[in-house]
Amino acid sequence: MLKRKITIMKLLIFLLSTTLLIQAKEIKHKIIIGAIEKVHLLDVNMVLKARIDTGAKTTSIDAREITPFERNGVKWVRFTCVNGNKSKTIEKKILRTVEIKRHGTKSQNRYVIEMNVMLGTVSRLIQVNLNNRKSYVYPVLIGRNFLRNSFIVDVTLKRPK
Repeated sequence: MLKRKITIMKLLIFLLSTTLLIQAKEIKHKIIIGAIEKVHLLDVNMVLKARIDTGAKTTSIDAREITPFERNGVKWVRFTCVNGNKSKTIEKKILRTVEIKRHGTKSQNRYVIEMNVMLGTVSRLIQVNLNNRKSYVYPVLIGRNFLRNSFIVDVTLKRPK
């Protein structure tokens, strides 16, 4: 009986150490970022402060004067990105509309487009939803669709000022 317990214990230790080794290898290839970072919206050539939110599925950007229209029978949207006293109007094809559930208030429908976003050295073409974030502290919210497989978030790090 004692021999069997020792064998089971050895097996558990082996499995645990193997799991930790695999996790260590995965972590080694990821970039550690803080709760607040600067991101570059390549489509509008703007660098903005972003809140990193692992609870958000999709990335959201501050878009003002959001106006849907049709071009050759396809739904498009025109919006303005604002960074301080600089602004840039951009037109993108609408991929879909998403319903965003919000705490303490009613759900909101938002347009989803594709944009090139860069954080550090990682650049991705991702889906972002458009929202007037004027009343928010950070004009960009980075969600899991950008973070997946490349980043580890250390919430104690808050870099940009």
